[in-house]
Amino acid sequence: MLLPLHLTPLLRALAPMEHLNTTLFLWINASNPGAFAVLAGRLLANSLVYAFPLYVVLNWLRADAAGREALLQAVCSAVIAMVLSWAIAKAWFHPRPFAIGIGHQYTPHKPTASFPSNHLSFIWALCAGLWLHPARRRAALILGLLGLPVAWARIYLGVHWPLDMIGALATGIVAAAISLPLRARVVPGLRRVIEPLYRLICAWPIRKGWFLA
Repeated sequence: MLLPLHLTPLLRALAPMEHLNTTLFLWINASNPGAFAVLAGRLLANSLVYAFPLYVVLNWLRADAAGREALLQAVCSAVIAMVLSWAIAKAWFHPRPFAIGIGHQYTPHKPTASFPSNHLSFIWALCAGLWLHPARRRAALILGLLGLPVAWARIYLGVHWPLDMIGALATGIVAAAISLPLRARVVPGLRRVIEPLYRLICAWPIRKGWFLA
C-alpha cells in the first residue's frame, strides 16, 4: 500500500522506536506461563486498578476540606486523562500486539487501540492530580509505584506494548497540568456541591463519629 508522501519521513523516524517497543514487549510478554502466573497477572492487570478509586472513597470519609479538594483534583485529572486517551486513540490508531500476531495473549481483550493505556492513564493522572497538593505527595508517590505492577501485567499478558505505558504516564501528567487551573474555584465548588449529598447519605455513620462531616 502506498503511503502519503508527507507521512513517509515520520514513519521512518518512528521505525527505531517501534523496533524497541517490540523488543521490550517480547522480553516481558509471557511465553509459557503456569496457571498461577496467569491468574496473578490477571489480578494485577484487571483488579488492582480498583484500589485507586477505593483510595479516593475511603480517604474522603476521613479527610478535611483541603484533603477532599486534593481528592477531587485527582478525580478531575483522571477524567481529563480519559478524554485525552480517547482522543489520542481516535487520532492515531495503534494496534495491540495480539491484533498483529506478535507475542502471546493470556487475557481476553477487544482489538481496540493500544496507545495510550487507559488503565494507566487513569492511575497516573489520579496520582499526578494528588501530587499537585503537597500534603498528598507521599500518597501520590506510593500509588504511582502501585501502578507499575498493573503496567507490567498488561504487557506480560500480551494486551499492551511498553510504550503504551510511557504514553499513559505522559497523558496523566498532561491531564494534571490541564486540571491545575480548576484548583482555585472549580474544585472547591465541587466539594461544596458534593458534601451535602454525602452528609445526607452517610448521616448515621457521621453521627456515630466513624466518618467526618
